[in-house]
Amino acid sequence: AETDDLIANARAKLRAKGLDMVVVNDPTEPGAGFDHDTNRVTVIRPRRRPEALPMMSKDELAVKLLEMIVRML
Repeated sequence: AETDDLIANARAKLRAKGLDMVVVNDPTEPGAGFDHDTNRVTVIRPRRRPEALPMMSKDELAVKLLEMIVRML
């Protein structure tokens, strides 16, 4: 969860930690975050453009992220 410079901070974490993917969200966005059943995230991967996913249920988001991870393997 980030509230400032979401993409820049996520890219910095990706590089610093040597990760394959970072999923970032802004918890101040209406309908997203901890007190909601929905969320909107952006997926950050090395050498790729950020992929903003639409607002969806957290269950749907979990399935989408797992599908992305499986494709990466």
